Amino acid sequence: MRLRFCSALVLLVVAPGWARAANWYTGSPASQAARPTSSFDLSLSGTSQSSVHGVAIGTFSPYGSLDQSGLRLRVAATLGTFTYTATAAGVGQVRGDQAIGTFLAGHEWVLPNMTTALWGGLDIWRNALDKVDPNNKTAGTAFGFKVGADVYVNPTSYTMASANLTFSSAHQSYYARFKAGLAVSQHVFIGPELVALGDSFSQQWRVGAHLSGFKVGPLQFGIAGGYMNDRVRGAGGYGTFDTRLVF
Repeated sequence: MRLRFCSALVLLVVAPGWARAANWYTGSPASQAARPTSSFDLSLSGTSQSSVHGVAIGTFSPYGSLDQSGLRLRVAATLGTFTYTATAAGVGQVRGDQAIGTFLAGHEWVLPNMTTALWGGLDIWRNALDKVDPNNKTAGTAFGFKVGADVYVNPTSYTMASANLTFSSAHQSYYARFKAGLAVSQHVFIGPELVALGDSFSQQWRVGAHLSGFKVGPLQFGIAGGYMNDRVRGAGGYGTFDTRLVF
């Protein structure tokens, strides 16, 4: 497997081993009253296959607030660790560490019940393996051009749907997360999610459930979990924790 959280969280953004991320989002739009100019997203994700990744994303509106349409700038960092059993004879179990830096610019359109953003920029990958695996060509440093799209919509006051998509030329990595939900309280939604991620070494899909948008003070949280299947490592479980601060 190669979790690629290429990241996401998120409005978006978001590996060898396995989470190509960069992209996690709690799934609730910014407050109209706060008129924020910046947001900070932090996501932690792990699987039953000994993979753990963290993603930090800063998003900035240099010429206005996040609740208005306009230019957006984004910086993201991903750190992770993973293990897998190599298919090459004599290699055995491989442990890897991953670091990704992402730099994006884009435009976000803010409508009364919908936000949409398009992104483009660069990312830098560093995948370090503790053994040489001839079948894993993603080891080492790679530079890529990255594009992405985010959509968040409230069709009604008690429903939501979101999509976060990214693709990078670095290892042909991709990440897609789709969520839908019903309100259990104001701006708090519960429902299914579907995730697909991968690269030139591995592909993975996930299906689970999420609870998104609940707040504690200025922080907004989301949790998700469910079943995953990876082409390299097989089946297992996953869990994700997201938090967001808008200021």
